[in-house]
Amino acid sequence: MCRENSMKQINAAIENLLNALSSAALLDAQSQALAFIQAAFEAEELNQIEKQTLEKKVRRIYRNQLIEESA
Repeated sequence: MCRENSMKQINAAIENLLNALSSAALLDAQSQALAFIQAAFEAEELNQIEKQTLEKKVRRIYRNQLIEESA
């Protein structure tokens, strides 16, 4: 798989995370995004810094979505 395809998958999963309307959908989207990031890293399409940056972005969005959901 090429880097462009990996980034498209990761960005689509992040978009799903932003649009999740339930706890289950939020958890699924987070898991999917993190899995795509890990797969791209293992395929050496992302370096360690890119991986950590994307994981941090996913965690931040997840946390913000949880806060919005509970409000």
